[in-house]
Amino acid sequence: MNFRKNFTNILILLAAACVMLPLKAQQPLSLQQLLQAMSSNYELLKQQSSLVQARKAAVKATRFDRLPALNTMLQATVNSDNNVEGAYQSYGMIPSVVSGVRAQSNLTVASGIDAIMDLNWEATNFGEYKAREDLSKSDLLVQMNALASTQYDLEGYASAYYLELIRQYDLQMVQKDNVLRLQQLKTSIDALVKSGVRPGVDSAVASAELSKSLVALYQAQTNLAKTKVQLSNLTGLGTGQLNPDTTAESKINKDGAALAFSITADTVHHPYLNLYSSVYDQSRARLKLEKSSYYPKVFVDADAWGRGSSINGADQYNSNLAVGYEPGRFNYLVGLTMTYDIFNIAHKRLNSSIYRFQADAAFHQLENEKASLNSDVQQALLEKDFQITRLSETKHQLDEAASAYGQQLSLYTNGLSSVIELNTAQDYYIQAQRDYVEAKVGLMKSVLNYSLVTNTFTTLLQTIKL
Repeated sequence: MNFRKNFTNILILLAAACVMLPLKAQQPLSLQQLLQAMSSNYELLKQQSSLVQARKAAVKATRFDRLPALNTMLQATVNSDNNVEGAYQSYGMIPSVVSGVRAQSNLTVASGIDAIMDLNWEATNFGEYKAREDLSKSDLLVQMNALASTQYDLEGYASAYYLELIRQYDLQMVQKDNVLRLQQLKTSIDALVKSGVRPGVDSAVASAELSKSLVALYQAQTNLAKTKVQLSNLTGLGTGQLNPDTTAESKINKDGAALAFSITADTVHHPYLNLYSSVYDQSRARLKLEKSSYYPKVFVDADAWGRGSSINGADQYNSNLAVGYEPGRFNYLVGLTMTYDIFNIAHKRLNSSIYRFQADAAFHQLENEKASLNSDVQQALLEKDFQITRLSETKHQLDEAASAYGQQLSLYTNGLSSVIELNTAQDYYIQAQRDYVEAKVGLMKSVLNYSLVTNTFTTLLQTIKL
């Protein structure tokens, strides 16, 4: 007796363990976990992050634009030395400059060496350096806000997929409950048919309805599996890890709704407004740089060079060419150079108007986004009111449909109604269940959408631990 009791207890413990194992393996997925997984697997977000790093490097590089240019050159040549009197404009086409001016051409070979060190420093350009740095910083800010906007878009995608996962799961549960209910109903009808209370056609109708409900269940299961496959591709998570949180509805529609519509909206710092505002600042920085590029420029020049030649001062060619590779003359030059194109006044007026109009366009784009965002907030509030009313009425619809089905089942069992009337009541009940699922998801969607457009999404997630 004791052995049998202990054996039974062991079987109960094993059964409990078998039940607990899948529950432990199938932990519900939170929206924050989904968003984190999508962020780490979203290539566009990685691209934007890399572009931010590139812009940071550009800002650092721009700070070194003030460095001077220090060039060195050492050139050894074998050449002829013939020239004539008179000036010329080289236009970069004359290969070399020779100094020997003679009555006739002399092609005797001569050797020579040139060693040059040239320092050129744009000491001041009257604000162009700073304008370049400001533009580089504004480019960085635009890229950082573009990254934030991409993250914001990703939050919207993650929310939509998360709600779709819950929706498909709930619709599957509706079909599963319907199958169980029809299986029980068919068993009862078969018993009534065997006892002669009901005709055999009722059993056939019940069997057809059960097959119909099974097909609907298989379709719902397939839709849920497809949603999981899509999420798996987006997140890198296995489909077994993508289990919806059945408590999400309560968190969002009760706690979340109360919180979302009470938090002060922060549209001033909305990612889209930040992006368009930085684009406007970037266009103004580009306009400022364009104007600065036409200011005068002051250069510090310093040069030192040495030269050697196998032709001496008396115009005599030395047959020992090695002599020409020894520097015989040294010179230096230090000076200030200011350059200014007189026609810059016209260039500045013409070209600056291009960037001025671009800045105006960026400003109007910013104002349009402000108006659009304000409209989105107002529409989100209207959508919330509708979804709350819809959920209330759909809950009433579900309760009445369940009551009607129960009454119709009682009438059928007592022989007071037909199986067709019972199926009609059942169809109403199933449709009410589906409508209720859609209404619940609709309200969840309106809550999350409102938090997105009002820039309170992160606060909402962290507060209700979604």
